[in-house]
Amino acid sequence: MPKQNKWYEMKALASGMAEIYVYDEIGMWGVTAKDFSSDLKEYKSNDITLRINSPGGSVTDGIAIYNLLKNHKGKVHVQIDGLAASMASIIAMAGDTITMPENALMMIHNPWGQAMGDSEELRKTADVLDKMKKALLSAYVNKSGRSEGEIDALMTAETWMTGVEAVEMGFADQVTDEVMLAASFDVTKIQNYDSDKTSLFKLLATADTTTGEVIMTTKVNSAPKAETNVVTEPVAVNKIDVEAVQAKAVADYEAKQETRKQEIRTAFGSFAEKHAELLGSCLDDAKCSIEDARAKLLNKLGEGATPQKGGFNMNVGNGSIDKDAMIAAIKAKSKIKLKDGEMSNDNPYRNNTLVELAKASLAIAGQSSGMFNTVGDMVGAAFTHSRSDFGNVIQDVANQSLLMGFEEQPETYPLWTREGSLSNYKEAHRSALNHMSSLREVKEGQEYKYTTIDDRGEKIKLAKFGDLFSITEEAIIDDDLGAFTRIPMRMGAAARKTIGDLVYKLLTETYNMSNGQPLFSTANKNLRTGTGGALSVASLDAARVAMRTQKLGGNSLGIRPEYLIVPASLETAATKLMRDTVLAGASNGESNPVSGLAQVISEARLDDTSLTAWFLAAGGMYDTIEVAYLNGNSAPTLQSQDGWSVDGTIFKVKMVAGVAPLEHRTLYKSNGA
Repeated sequence: MPKQNKWYEMKALASGMAEIYVYDEIGMWGVTAKDFSSDLKEYKSNDITLRINSPGGSVTDGIAIYNLLKNHKGKVHVQIDGLAASMASIIAMAGDTITMPENALMMIHNPWGQAMGDSEELRKTADVLDKMKKALLSAYVNKSGRSEGEIDALMTAETWMTGVEAVEMGFADQVTDEVMLAASFDVTKIQNYDSDKTSLFKLLATADTTTGEVIMTTKVNSAPKAETNVVTEPVAVNKIDVEAVQAKAVADYEAKQETRKQEIRTAFGSFAEKHAELLGSCLDDAKCSIEDARAKLLNKLGEGATPQKGGFNMNVGNGSIDKDAMIAAIKAKSKIKLKDGEMSNDNPYRNNTLVELAKASLAIAGQSSGMFNTVGDMVGAAFTHSRSDFGNVIQDVANQSLLMGFEEQPETYPLWTREGSLSNYKEAHRSALNHMSSLREVKEGQEYKYTTIDDRGEKIKLAKFGDLFSITEEAIIDDDLGAFTRIPMRMGAAARKTIGDLVYKLLTETYNMSNGQPLFSTANKNLRTGTGGALSVASLDAARVAMRTQKLGGNSLGIRPEYLIVPASLETAATKLMRDTVLAGASNGESNPVSGLAQVISEARLDDTSLTAWFLAAGGMYDTIEVAYLNGNSAPTLQSQDGWSVDGTIFKVKMVAGVAPLEHRTLYKSNGA
């Protein structure tokens, strides 16, 4: 009967290579090196990619597999996806190359033994373990180039290595960026869930007294039984916090996914709305790289197009060498920050005027500038997307200038608001998800009950903001770089300021929440009016208490203020209150109870309505105000159209965003009177 479960998997790839996964305990389920050898015969001379995520296993099976791979006719490329511990690290040493992500782990250690019997039996077990160690030690020496003495010390110390450390010590050849850690084997084999979580790993090799088999694997840290075990436990030199490593891996993976999505959104640019379905599929596919997305967009744009004479091809994003070189030349002349290596010394367009670039674009597209009667006609033809790539060059530079202005515009609202995403322009409702004060007790035999989440929901809706500007033939002929660098840069800054205006308008103007009350009101217990509200230790302390004692359903929420938002007129006073540890003017050195209470945010927009009003906002898990964007695209977009009313190209800058408060309890206002 064929074995149903295996700790390895082999498969052939279309490229002619073979891929082997060792993703569990070596030697499990009665599957041995003999089975591995039989399956490996199907790939006699294929190059192999061996992917490992294993806590270890049978020493004899592991040594046999190491020798099989070492003698394989094809190349063996080892990729440690998560963990190569104990015998799994030995198998890894068979690779011609060994690659590890930064957050992968490798562990080497001495074999351990358990035996039962008289002193002679114990001596025999010790001899077996010594011989086993010599066999293992030679594999590490051959790969790392280190001496037997060094390897012996590392094994005795039970050494854990990250990808970087493994390369530095010679146990691996290449380190790659951190990836999501694979976790196909049962982590309970390596993590002690029932005892002290700080001692997570203990490497153990057990000798089966009936078969003589030695198993090296990662096990939990349990004490040996005195009557059956004679084992001296070594001191663990390196202890790994598995939960922290996994949490960091997840966070890094999510951050890189968000970066990938933002790059794809930027690459789509003005095509995002027209090809929203394609954009959505690229964003949702975690394996879709920025290069894949550009290729898909290019194919979409090319559907039904007729190739131009001279082999001209429109490029999107990282396109042709000529297009990229022209963009770099314009950016350099306009003093726009260049990426590393973007502007080479041999760039043929570095000193060209805009007219010369238009002429070169036509030549690349197979168009002769001599066929036009005037320079204006030539520039106009170059602007036409069907005749050259010049219009795309101009738009790309303008778009980069727009984004630079947006990113460099200083704003304070991102510090204390939440960024959200909406998929359309319809009005949406946000549930008050942070309104769960505590869990109910479930007594023995009782059923769990569904919680009731406040479904009143605050409304939020997207709106469009934008303006037009044009780049004319005259601007090109006059070599006016500012027309498509400084102007879109200022418009990008204006787009970001528009969001800031919307956010702070909610603080300074009356906005009614879904409960019918204004965002700030005495009924909501988050507004102080009248005397005594001026910024001071006493008024801040009272505001802190008001936020901490906000209730929902009779339960105190314990909300902590994290940001103190003040007009520029109060910035110095607020900074001093938060910084000083001793009360001003106190003769007995009395401590300042609000020192360090919150981070000071100075916002000049507030000065326009009041020089004395100030605000507190919660942070962390608490919702305050949401700034939502269409499909999560937080940057403005640039769209173009060949001009009719002007000779040139008309550009439209569009910003789509919606701003709304989600919760009144997380905000507090004092009129400062």
